[in-house]
Amino acid sequence: MTSDPDIALIFERQGAARTLLAAPIIGARTHPEEFALVAAHSDWLIQRFGRVLGYRLDVGTDHARLAKAGLVRGVTRPPARASGAVFSPRSYAFLALTLAVLVEAPPSVALPDLAAEVRAAAAEAGLGLDPEGSTAERHAFAAALRRLTEWGAVRPVADPASGPAANGGAEVPHTRLEVDSAIARSVVANPPHSESDAGAFLGAAHDVEPADPGAAELALRRLLAETPVVYRADLSPAMRDHLARHQWRAAAELGGLLGCEAEIRAEGVALIMPDDPDRSGRAAVPRTPVFPGADPVSQAALALVGRLVERLGPRAPRADSVPVPGELLERELTAVTDPAGAASRRWARAAVGHDPDPEHLSGRVLTLLAEARLLDRVPAADGAPGEWTLAAAAARYGPRAADPGEEAGANDEPARPNEHPR
Repeated sequence: MTSDPDIALIFERQGAARTLLAAPIIGARTHPEEFALVAAHSDWLIQRFGRVLGYRLDVGTDHARLAKAGLVRGVTRPPARASGAVFSPRSYAFLALTLAVLVEAPPSVALPDLAAEVRAAAAEAGLGLDPEGSTAERHAFAAALRRLTEWGAVRPVADPASGPAANGGAEVPHTRLEVDSAIARSVVANPPHSESDAGAFLGAAHDVEPADPGAAELALRRLLAETPVVYRADLSPAMRDHLARHQWRAAAELGGLLGCEAEIRAEGVALIMPDDPDRSGRAAVPRTPVFPGADPVSQAALALVGRLVERLGPRAPRADSVPVPGELLERELTAVTDPAGAASRRWARAAVGHDPDPEHLSGRVLTLLAEARLLDRVPAADGAPGEWTLAAAAARYGPRAADPGEEAGANDEPARPNEHPR
């Protein structure tokens, strides 16, 4: 029988692994407790990530970087601004330009000097970008700096030699940045190779379905670990067959690394992650969205998917999706995002004194449900955005818990409400 200290050690290691999977850059300065846990179990984590997922983990004196491989298509999530809007091409450009400057920057740099270096780097690259130019450019540059601050590549500090600087109409009290060039170099974990054109560059980044059985099993584990729900219908015949033959072994390997359970049903497979304790009073580790969550967007999304399942079915998991009429979706979205609505009042009590704009909230709710693989948007024949469909996994959030015996291949026990599919 495993002793209590051994169980605690396993839980610590698995918690550190979940943190790294969700936030591949952990800094000692930005998140000291998380980094201390990763550093304490670095040998185990390096070995397990390499064996189970084929990921490279580098643990330095002040940061850890999990370098992922494969699964470019379909699972890559773009960085987002504080508002929840994903990075625009302009924000990406400023992020890349700023990184190019930071890898050779001194340990401390004034913000105006950094902006001048970024402007010069943009001109050298043939880009007409100025971090102190238009409002859109200033906001994009600020978004890039905010993300670099979350990673620990820079840290704003007060500069007593100068006053507050204007940034997009807001007063910013910090005008000097401390630079961690080691983290800046680690942000791009797999430096891109030169290609003849943009199409060739993007094509080289996409995965090629492996023919080797060992590589196919590794790809399967990555897919399960990085995708909220893996639907069998979305897989190629070869990968669908591989999933059917190796799903339990893959689930066991991932469970040993991440401490998760696998919900295996006829329509697909989802990993159920345990809740990590909330450590209040400290900056949160930037993570991929977990559903359901406690924030207003997650709660509105949970309410919406429950209402759609109640009105459209299925009441039990099934192997196909259900079209969502546009009028019904609009009506239910209004019901869960209107601050005056009953559905909104349920989660508004838990919100931190802020009512998001309903129109903006609606877009974020649909984006979250699409990322969670509970809603899907089928493109129209002309390439325009098509109708939304309710995916099979949405049934688990309906008004009645599904009987796990209703589908072939179901688990003996459904996931508990406090567990989150990723």
